[in-house]
Amino acid sequence: MEYLKYVLIGFAGGTLSGLLGIGGGFIVIPALIYFTNTGAKQATAISMVQIFFASASGTLFNYLKKTLRIKYALYFGIASMGFTFAGSYLTKYFSDATIKIIYLFAVILSLSLFVLRLYREKKANSAQSCNIEDAAIVKRNLFKAIPLGMVAGFLGGILGVGGGFLYVPLLVFFLDIPLKVAVGTSLMIILINSIPGIIGKIISVEFNYITALIIAASSVAGARLGTYINHKVKPIIIRVVFIIMLLVIIGRVSFDLAGF
Repeated sequence: MEYLKYVLIGFAGGTLSGLLGIGGGFIVIPALIYFTNTGAKQATAISMVQIFFASASGTLFNYLKKTLRIKYALYFGIASMGFTFAGSYLTKYFSDATIKIIYLFAVILSLSLFVLRLYREKKANSAQSCNIEDAAIVKRNLFKAIPLGMVAGFLGGILGVGGGFLYVPLLVFFLDIPLKVAVGTSLMIILINSIPGIIGKIISVEFNYITALIIAASSVAGARLGTYINHKVKPIIIRVVFIIMLLVIIGRVSFDLAGF
């Protein structure tokens, strides 16, 4: 029965990873903590393994569909790699309660950026985005991508979520990248910085490798389903799912911290 839980958790995390470009940690970590009694530190480590496999599957699919921007992924990914490792390593110095508080803060920040972007679009009364392949814009966005990648990578490393919960809002809000392209680009960024993230977790946290591999394997299948759905539905559907997911997590973690 316990193994079935791991399979379902991995598949659900992988599906949302492919659909929303978030890595899947937002689902895997709370599910492990609340449904399998896994400690927060161990859950973040297992999640990081799952993230690598799910993001690899999703990145390949989006590359074939031409819905990712490799330059932007490299800028963010390279900028965040060292900070992802640092965040992963420093996990051992945080209590479970501290990790949950950081997690809550990160989700609220992500939701705020996403909602602000929607408000900005509505106020401008236009769905236009800039020509992100223009040389001048690419150069300008490189300077934006470096500090943004550092912050998101560090938070993602601590939480074991790869930074994807922030990458999509950052790409959409600050770089004006279309949502579906931002999802594909985010998955490639996650793939890049999940490598040092895994190394950091292996060094600093003891966790069950068999559990991690079961969840990772099922997440690959889920990621393929999620990326397929992403290319079939309208962007508004993705936005609604993204916002609902963040609100549910905010509510659940808040109640947990309050002792309910």
